[in-house]
Amino acid sequence: MKRNKIISLILFALIVIGGFAGCDNKASVDTSSQSSKETKVADGKREIRTKGNDSAVLEAPSNTKELPGDKERFDSYVYSVDKLKADADKVVIIDARSKEDYDKGHIPNAVQAAWQDWANMDAKQDSGDWAKVLPNDKLSAIFGKLGIDGTKPVVIYNDPATSWGDEGRQLWTLRLFGLNNTYILNGGTKAWTEAGGELTKEKTNVKEVKGPTPKPNNELIVDTKYVANNLGKVNILDVREDEERAGTKNYGEASKGRIPESKHIWFKDFYNKDGKLLTPAQIRARVEAKGFKTSDEVITYCTGGIRSGFAAMMLQAAGYTKAKNYNVSFSAWAGTKQKIDSAVLKELD
Repeated sequence: MKRNKIISLILFALIVIGGFAGCDNKASVDTSSQSSKETKVADGKREIRTKGNDSAVLEAPSNTKELPGDKERFDSYVYSVDKLKADADKVVIIDARSKEDYDKGHIPNAVQAAWQDWANMDAKQDSGDWAKVLPNDKLSAIFGKLGIDGTKPVVIYNDPATSWGDEGRQLWTLRLFGLNNTYILNGGTKAWTEAGGELTKEKTNVKEVKGPTPKPNNELIVDTKYVANNLGKVNILDVREDEERAGTKNYGEASKGRIPESKHIWFKDFYNKDGKLLTPAQIRARVEAKGFKTSDEVITYCTGGIRSGFAAMMLQAAGYTKAKNYNVSFSAWAGTKQKIDSAVLKELD
């Protein structure tokens, strides 16, 4: 009897020890799984935003560092709502939205002008010339009809919720032409109305003026040949939607995919969730995470230079003085049979 009790105690002890060992093994598996998840986060990978959730703008970076001159530089590209209210009679206001949206209600004294009005939209999309900015003589005439003569500041606005960076493309075009007294309205129509600004349906009577004389700043633009000849030598930033970047979607280009060795930041990730623009420090934090220093040359691209025009201006406002827009962008790149990374991505960095 005593012998049986001893045997029972030994068996019980073995079962308990085995149970602890089993728990240790299970804990080991769980830790390994958690470690894998943490590695994925540490690697900076994230799920691809689809059309259903493409409004999910990333949170503004918190690990930022302000630099001397940040405010002055930002203010040289961006107008606040309060400043526009104070200067309303002293500036030319451009509504970069569609005519339909303009007619529904616009900022008083604004004149409507879409980016397409300033670009070659007659060329085929895969020709290499589609969406290319018009020659300066044509732009000068167009600007004159809008009341732009180079003597007054020009403030361009859009609706951040529906924006494709149109306001930034317009700003880039004006700066490329040589008009530096030009700005984006921070927060667009949303910020304007939230600050008590009114919208009107009354069409603005524009006084036509003599168009300004161009003083081209060709440091703001690159062409397909330049990008092709400098692959691997310069930093290239893809600012298209996640699905375009992943190679599962396009907007009429001859191919899907991306320019080899490029990095990615969706252009809307230069906005805050409220439609206001990131600060220079926040922009730098976002771009530096891709390995780009402010002293580097950075070439932005999208489908036809609209979103990338906006991104180039945001980079300039943050101190990336060598930021340039690949004007004809992926439409030309794919259309002229350049090298394409067409592998479908399951996640993005």
